[in-house]
Amino acid sequence: MQRKAALWITGAFRTSPTGGVEALAGLPPIHLHLRKLGERANFRVATLSDSHPVRSLLSQQYHKGALPHPCAVSSMSEPFKAKIRGAIMEVEAHLPELTESFEPCASEACPGNRLLDRFEDQIVFDESAAEKDPEALTLRRVDLDNLLAEARDQPYTVYCGTDASLPQITRYQAASAVVLYRGRDRVSRSRHVAGRVTAPDAELFAIRSAVVQAVGLEGCSRVIIFTDSMASAKRAVDPSVHSGQAHSLAVCRALEVWLAADAARQITFAHVPSKLEWEVHHEAHLFVTGLPPVPALRPATSLDSVRKHATQSCLDAWIYMFQSPSYAGSQFMRLKTLDGGFIQPKYANGGAWLPAAGDDLSLVSRMTRCILGHAPIGAYYERFNIPAEQGTRCGCGALRQTRDHILKYCPQYSPGGTFSRLEQLLDFLTMNPRAFAFGPSPAGVG
Repeated sequence: MQRKAALWITGAFRTSPTGGVEALAGLPPIHLHLRKLGERANFRVATLSDSHPVRSLLSQQYHKGALPHPCAVSSMSEPFKAKIRGAIMEVEAHLPELTESFEPCASEACPGNRLLDRFEDQIVFDESAAEKDPEALTLRRVDLDNLLAEARDQPYTVYCGTDASLPQITRYQAASAVVLYRGRDRVSRSRHVAGRVTAPDAELFAIRSAVVQAVGLEGCSRVIIFTDSMASAKRAVDPSVHSGQAHSLAVCRALEVWLAADAARQITFAHVPSKLEWEVHHEAHLFVTGLPPVPALRPATSLDSVRKHATQSCLDAWIYMFQSPSYAGSQFMRLKTLDGGFIQPKYANGGAWLPAAGDDLSLVSRMTRCILGHAPIGAYYERFNIPAEQGTRCGCGALRQTRDHILKYCPQYSPGGTFSRLEQLLDFLTMNPRAFAFGPSPAGVG
């Protein structure tokens, strides 16, 4: 069924290799997709309530409030455990990788008792969509400057810059940093090792540190958090079960006491585009990136980080399979990226190839058939013993009409200038509708 879907998405011929069509369509092999879902599901057990029946089947350290089942893992001998296979044993094997704990039934998460339900008017999100537009970035800088000037003139306002740093090498841990100011004086600054977590988790850790420190200062009536991650800021006041829930609960509990004490108190989360390199936030950025790399010997891990690892493991397996001609197809054209590396399959954002063709379905089909080497040209007719009027000859007179001949040498498709391989490919795809059975033949093509 997935092969049929991939053929339908790309418009490839039914003779096309399954692996190559899957890669172009951005559909990972179904067995890898199921493996990813299974590995990610193993960690969901950690988010179950303390008395959930599944917990009664696990070892003693995961029982919590559930009564042990007579057939639970905790009652098995070690030799017997080695013989057992199944979902529960997979959970037992992988759950120790996750060190984060959760409170599925926390009182702060009850509807009507949540922080945003009770203090909606006192929690402000100053968002900005300015990320790439230069004019919008300039306007955002002006807004941030005005907000900072206002904060500096108010002696009872504490404003903080928060940022996180995620190392590219996985053997190192992420870091979070906070810089606190009151007026024009810096009250404190601190940075912490966050463990093996994702970037949003590390940003959430930084926001938690900022909030807890700010509301603990005497005489503070307003807090402003400058952050480049509004998603983490919104997650900070969300007490439901999610990655980094412990940080969110700490924020909610600190703000609940602080906001309830005075209805005039307010906390503002202001978005700072990282491209601006603006004032307080940039100071926090330089501070956190100045921390030497800390090895991850026995690091704390978050739910999102172990789920991401499971996803990346399956993606790496897919890329490894893609290197084999028996999977991708012996005629698959290996295109390069702008930095010189070969394009590798992925499933996010429409895959690695299809977004380049946009919404033009005809171009998608032609591009797919050209890359796979399964297009109605002379070499294809010869390979599959398909009768054709011109046989294997090209309209320019060449004895064999191959893909490389059309892309590099055929004068009928020459753009008249020096083009890169990818530009020649796109030129061929758009100028040769006849070869791909779309539309009329261009002038001069036999």
